[in-house]
Amino acid sequence: MLDIHKIPVPTPYPVGPVNSYLIKNSPYTLVDPGPDTTEARDALMSGLASLGISLSDISRIVLTHGHSDHCGLASWLSEIAGAKIYVHLYEYRKLSMKYDFYQERLSFFQEAGLPTEVLKEILEDVDPLKKPVLPTNGISLLRGGEVLEFGGGSLLVLHRPGHSDGHICLYDHQSKILLTGDFLLKLISPNPNMEPDPRDFSKRQPVLHQYLDGLAAIENIGVRLILPGHGDNIYHSQSVVAKAKKHHMERLAMITSLLDGNTFNVYQLTRSLYPRIKGFEVYLGISEIFAHVDYLLAEGKLTKKESNGIVFYSKSCL
Repeated sequence: MLDIHKIPVPTPYPVGPVNSYLIKNSPYTLVDPGPDTTEARDALMSGLASLGISLSDISRIVLTHGHSDHCGLASWLSEIAGAKIYVHLYEYRKLSMKYDFYQERLSFFQEAGLPTEVLKEILEDVDPLKKPVLPTNGISLLRGGEVLEFGGGSLLVLHRPGHSDGHICLYDHQSKILLTGDFLLKLISPNPNMEPDPRDFSKRQPVLHQYLDGLAAIENIGVRLILPGHGDNIYHSQSVVAKAKKHHMERLAMITSLLDGNTFNVYQLTRSLYPRIKGFEVYLGISEIFAHVDYLLAEGKLTKKESNGIVFYSKSCL
């Protein structure tokens, strides 16, 4: 049986601390070490020490995804401990110095009808955390389906995109425990992040389809306990999955209703639903609306028309 311990690590984000998890079975493995701040380092070291573990005891670092609040300390810890970093190949490419988050999404902003002054506002809303960069060696790239073996158990790597295209969850089949990162949280619905298709960067990933498929898969494996990336443990996985599904069904219905007799672009829909958001929140809003209109379009519920590089959506007559 795996001996899994939660270590809350502070972040500067409204979501609060990130949950780092120590698997105290050989080889000692840390999942999501947290952001690269002095406060986070101190909290991580204190949490490990309370479990009788030092940084040098860690052999593996597993990243559920590449967001800075989860993976910022990975390079530092890997250098100190000599630990190998396990990360999905789609996330690894984002954790290089040359990766430009917004550059990959500029064509989507244009398609959304985002005004230049609002794009400037987004770009000027600086992340309080510095960009995480992983080393070029000591990396094990994951695709999903791998099994991480321990003395006393194992974790199955599940590729669960939607919040991030290389997001993974880790499943302990013996104890029916699932470490979900940000894929499933108790109190909030993770943002379906706008992602370019890594095989064709001019296209978007069908992130809402991916996310809903992942939720269905969680329902089917009979999880007993969910250990999320933020917040409290989840003991009733079925109800939380149902809540997440309900959120997205309601959002789909709201967008469909807005487009009943109207024609809007994604930025106009974003402002209709979230009139007060600013800065990076505008990116998150556009990301969510794109996820839902792409889903509705694929389902034949919407039609689209392009004008001067901007795409406008209407409710389908079928």
